[in-house]
Amino acid sequence: MKLLDRNRLIGEGFEGIQNFLLDRFYLKEEKPAWQMDSWTKENLGEGLSAVIDGGNFFNKAGVNYSRIQGESLPASSVGTNDEYENKPFFATGVSVVCHPDNPNIPTAHLNVRYFCVFEGESILGEWFGGGFDLTPYFPFEEDYLLWHQHAKAACDSANKSYYEKFKKNCDDYFYLPHRKEHRGIGGIFYEQLKFSDYKEGLNFSQAVTNAFINAYIKIIEKRESLTFGQRDKEFQKFRRGRYVEFNLLHDRGTLFGLQSGGRIESILMSLPTDVSWRYRYEDKLTDKEKQIYKYIKSTKDWC
Repeated sequence: MKLLDRNRLIGEGFEGIQNFLLDRFYLKEEKPAWQMDSWTKENLGEGLSAVIDGGNFFNKAGVNYSRIQGESLPASSVGTNDEYENKPFFATGVSVVCHPDNPNIPTAHLNVRYFCVFEGESILGEWFGGGFDLTPYFPFEEDYLLWHQHAKAACDSANKSYYEKFKKNCDDYFYLPHRKEHRGIGGIFYEQLKFSDYKEGLNFSQAVTNAFINAYIKIIEKRESLTFGQRDKEFQKFRRGRYVEFNLLHDRGTLFGLQSGGRIESILMSLPTDVSWRYRYEDKLTDKEKQIYKYIKSTKDWC
């Protein structure tokens, strides 16, 4: 099989993941509310950004698919494997961020992706990456146990050693050193994961996606009927500021998109619409608001 055809099949696999996710999200925010933005960028690639901005259920949400190719792989995507830096590359994947209106429902993030570095018809290296994490505002410990149980089940379906390693990766990666806080209660995160066949990698990407959406929908259904007040919304906006700080200061996916000349609207889709930075706001937190810090100042073994 020619490399071009192989990459097309892998890209179609991730496109199928996007469609699968959208079908599930339409149950919470109907299809007409989503802006379907099909895009092509000259000499780079194409994609479909499905975004809600100001919906009834989601303040902001996006389910983005992209398939790009370039002549020089950015350093942000290779980690320590600098032998591939500046080589021709192909990349495809799906990125999801959900910011619900109800502060009792956490923000959730998923990414699954594939990279290939090549010369001519020869593959120099290829790998899969991804994971998912949860950013709550008010604590419901049973939700976090559910979240990690689904993550572990997905990992165990491929390799029983994955969960412990990928959980630690997530705890380490989604951390704001200047705040001494984690972005949330974690999940799984993996990079440069290699398989003997690309179909195995696609299957694992689908398993991770299934775990994410099944756990998140269950959490939504448990929390969406809970009431909230204006003070709860203010705290949600304040905590979303931490989310923005991480994505702009530390996230390698954001950096890769910028370094590769990607589509800015898609890259910054993850940022919430309603967010605030308040001077010394933490001095004024209520006992209810302080509870979440128990979970984001340190990590916990959930499974």
